[in-house]
Amino acid sequence: MREGSERTDPVTRIMHAIAGIALTTMMLVVVGDIVLRAVFGVPIQGAYDVVSIALLVMTMFGIAPVVARRGEIVIDLADPFLPEIVLRLLAVLAALIGVFLFAFFGWAMIAPALDAWRWGERSLELGIPKWPLWGVAFAGLVGIFWAYLLQCRLSVRKAPDAPSEEGGL
Repeated sequence: MREGSERTDPVTRIMHAIAGIALTTMMLVVVGDIVLRAVFGVPIQGAYDVVSIALLVMTMFGIAPVVARRGEIVIDLADPFLPEIVLRLLAVLAALIGVFLFAFFGWAMIAPALDAWRWGERSLELGIPKWPLWGVAFAGLVGIFWAYLLQCRLSVRKAPDAPSEEGGL
């Protein structure tokens, strides 16, 4: 899924929008905090928590659109001389490796999420419970798995597009 194909998939389009809103929120809070601290000597209460939550949302929801459009960094050393069927196989294999890696991340996230729920862990400044944030992270993982499914489906149908010199940067 190259140029613009994530626009046709509503799941990755929504995840992209959520990641963009989180990034915008994070930037506005950081700039506002710096300006208010420098000019008036009054920082934004809870800026640290808001930025850390926005960073979590941006990261977990921003990976899926990149995966869905095959926007990862790709080095096509063997693409010019390998047959299309081998390129398809390699693309499916890469997607499956991605699924296994993120499945491992999800499995490793279960214990800390349960601990945050059991012990009532809270954020530093605002005292927000942290267990719902783990739910946000798991929701992002579901979107990442969806994107890898899209990538597998596309790779089975046709060989992945080699990035152009412009698209590779």
